[in-house]
Amino acid sequence: MSIAKILPKICAFAGIASLFALAGCGGGSGMVTTHQTGNFSNASLTGSYVFQIRGFLTTTPYREIGVITADGAGNITAGIDDLNTVGLGGAIQSTAAITGTYNISADGTGQMLLSSTTLGSLASVSQISLAITMVSTSKVELMEADTFAEGAGDAELQGSVSAPSGAFVFGLHQEVNANTGAASSEVGLLNISGGTLSGNFDQNLTSASSSLTLSGSANAPSTQGVGTGTYTDSASATTNFVYFVVNSGKFVFLVTDSGAVGSGTAELQSGTVSGGLSGTYVFGTRGDDTNFFADIATVGRFTASGATISAGSLDNMNEGSYSQQISFTGSPTTGSSNPSSSGRVAITLSVSSSSIPAVFWMVSPSRAYFLFESVASAEDGTADLQTTSSFSNSTLNGQFAMLMDGIDTNPEGVARIGTIQFDGNTKSTVVELVNDSATGSGATNPGALGGTYGITPAGRASVTVSNGGGALDLILYSISSSQAYALQIDQGSNTVGTVELQPQ
Repeated sequence: MSIAKILPKICAFAGIASLFALAGCGGGSGMVTTHQTGNFSNASLTGSYVFQIRGFLTTTPYREIGVITADGAGNITAGIDDLNTVGLGGAIQSTAAITGTYNISADGTGQMLLSSTTLGSLASVSQISLAITMVSTSKVELMEADTFAEGAGDAELQGSVSAPSGAFVFGLHQEVNANTGAASSEVGLLNISGGTLSGNFDQNLTSASSSLTLSGSANAPSTQGVGTGTYTDSASATTNFVYFVVNSGKFVFLVTDSGAVGSGTAELQSGTVSGGLSGTYVFGTRGDDTNFFADIATVGRFTASGATISAGSLDNMNEGSYSQQISFTGSPTTGSSNPSSSGRVAITLSVSSSSIPAVFWMVSPSRAYFLFESVASAEDGTADLQTTSSFSNSTLNGQFAMLMDGIDTNPEGVARIGTIQFDGNTKSTVVELVNDSATGSGATNPGALGGTYGITPAGRASVTVSNGGGALDLILYSISSSQAYALQIDQGSNTVGTVELQPQ
């Protein structure tokens, strides 16, 4: 049983500078957004960026990863991407180099139009439109803004494109696993040396959970940092993938098997991980159960030592129903060497008088990928060490990039992107674009939303903003004064994501 299943189902517009109209393409409507403050421009986006997007073609899930090159003057000069969705005979790759244009306003928001992408070809249009918000010059948030699809993801500045080498902790989520036809989660350790793969991982197939070994190979990447690979696990299941190198310490990958829809991220392991968890961590998860895609979202905080969680609290959305501040603890799962020398930590959580096994794989002492070993859902996420010891309203101060995605209870995909301002006192302002695939309207602007926020010393913040057309209610669990996991708690919604401080 998953965490989600055991929980009970239960106009200050400061800083607005101007209005800017963005012409939507690919059949989309015009995007209009209200800008706040900042020091970004087209020149802020320069170099090659590796991107990944997850979303829905109305109700059908898709995953897309790729690399694009920006010239700092509003032009996308090169790129390549791969996409997988239900009904394809494996992943498809763009048949021509990606080109396009972009426009970035001072607050880091803007639009990118891309030609010759696989998603555009799939939808029989010449371009796709992405709404963007820059976190920094090295990271950009992305939202699919067209009428035929909604999705969300990010792009990171590409560094070295040499072949991955070393021990990488990875997280892989598949809305559709080709071997089972159902959702799955995988987290584990992948050793890469000279193109040879080996490792150990934990897998949740929603029908069963297990710990497995793997072996396989990966070819060297191209000059764009793109390569392919394959591995077979100890249950005799084979996974084929394409990967894109972000830098020597990170790559993203897309499952290319026929019938599969899934992608993941791998990060180079560092530091001493044999001690397991140590300190207070903030986390965020998303997952699928047997009813809907993306209908589980959780954010929370816990204090741990080794494989023991002494205290924790979480907020959860399950198919649009909200459960708040649920307390939990955790004890080491019986087994050999826990935590292990390779950074595997197995914990049995006690939540609302139910026991839920979870497995963490430590990227470093301050970061982990994890999953819940539930046969009712496939839910996974990341946990980050909290670096601020005590929070107050003054801790949240400045303008943050915001990105969230998930579903509504139709159920159809929903994504939102933009900025959220905190004044260091009590006032907050959200300026965003929203794409709800149920409307078929593409990205729309609900207007600036003004309201209040408050944060506890532990870093749990409540944000309530509204205007004459509606309201938005968020719960944030803060990693620091510059980063937090975010959960929308309005009934009927199921969106989760992050907020990150932009440069001041």
